[in-house]
Amino acid sequence: MGIDTTQEYILNFGPHHPSTHGVLRLILKMSGETIISCVPDIGYLHRGVEKILESKKWLSIIPFLDRLDYLAPLHSEHAYVLSLEAALDLQVPQRALYIRTIFDELTRIASHMVAIGSATHDVGMLTPFLYSFEEREKILNIFDTLTGRRMHLSYYIPGGVISDITSKIIDRIAKFIEGIGWYTEAIKIMVLDSRIFQERTKGIGVISKNMAKQYCLTGPNARASGVCRDLRKDCPYAAYQYVNLDVLTLEEGDCYSRILIRFLEIDQSISIIKQCIEKLPGGKFHYSDILGKKVLDHPVKEAIYLYFYKNGIELPRRTKIYRSVENPRGEIGIFIATEEEQKKPYRLHIRSPSFANVQLLQGTLLKGSNISDLTAILGSLDFIMGDCDR
Repeated sequence: MGIDTTQEYILNFGPHHPSTHGVLRLILKMSGETIISCVPDIGYLHRGVEKILESKKWLSIIPFLDRLDYLAPLHSEHAYVLSLEAALDLQVPQRALYIRTIFDELTRIASHMVAIGSATHDVGMLTPFLYSFEEREKILNIFDTLTGRRMHLSYYIPGGVISDITSKIIDRIAKFIEGIGWYTEAIKIMVLDSRIFQERTKGIGVISKNMAKQYCLTGPNARASGVCRDLRKDCPYAAYQYVNLDVLTLEEGDCYSRILIRFLEIDQSISIIKQCIEKLPGGKFHYSDILGKKVLDHPVKEAIYLYFYKNGIELPRRTKIYRSVENPRGEIGIFIATEEEQKKPYRLHIRSPSFANVQLLQGTLLKGSNISDLTAILGSLDFIMGDCDR
């Protein structure tokens, strides 16, 4: 007796499948090897962060934000401190604006390297994955030298940054971006020009421009589908208004385009960092009234952190502020609200790009796709479940 290939069945893809990393379950309705529908089951990494933060002082919130999108922690910090600065009407020194821009773009490069490396690894290519992590390690070493931490930096504070960058750090950054050419050339040859990779990704997982807008996609996933939106250009913050920056877009909207747009953005980030280093002004790296004279005069650096985070700051009553920045995955935004309590948020909400990316899976994106293309589609979307679940 033959098998009825038209019979529909349910397939659980994850959370133990390697491409879902133990924190995402997809409930797939299948007909043979064709996907009919998908229901994403999220929450395996849920920690109730937003509710926890409503019990924390304003400055104590910063380290928590680092652990959401753990590949781009500084962008979460950036959106948050912009909200506080708007509420307090702080004027951030020019030097701090340029430092933030440099470190935002270094973080973007590191994140895109992981995105490209992981996506290629998901379709069976190991060498680009290893190359990506090798280069990313150099960025993390720069972070470590400056802050003593590799990933969760807690570096941005309201009014600037917690410590200045030295000429040695600037030299290391310049040396890194000058030597990154071998990596981009290797990715172009091994990945983008690879016939096998193109066959696995071109025309697969197509997101139309209309679909991208309908599901509120932002960042590279939207720009790969022709949506010309980039907060760095449309709503400039930090030093982005002082550098040359074009919004990069593609039209195909397939897996290949989503990898290609991240590759192109690495070159763009290199250009932005070079411009910022050339234009980096002198002067203060923070709004001194935030830190206080006792902190500034203290010879022990660790005491700066202790005094700063212990005393905290106060926001005006009945404040409602939302600010956002361009995360490597799209728009990351922070909404804060106060009532009578001024030292803690009454409400804090995070607009995370990864959540929008994951909800796309429940739409028509996967309908009609082959099960063998699913890992390529997931890898190209580059979502972070810590940022999605919160």
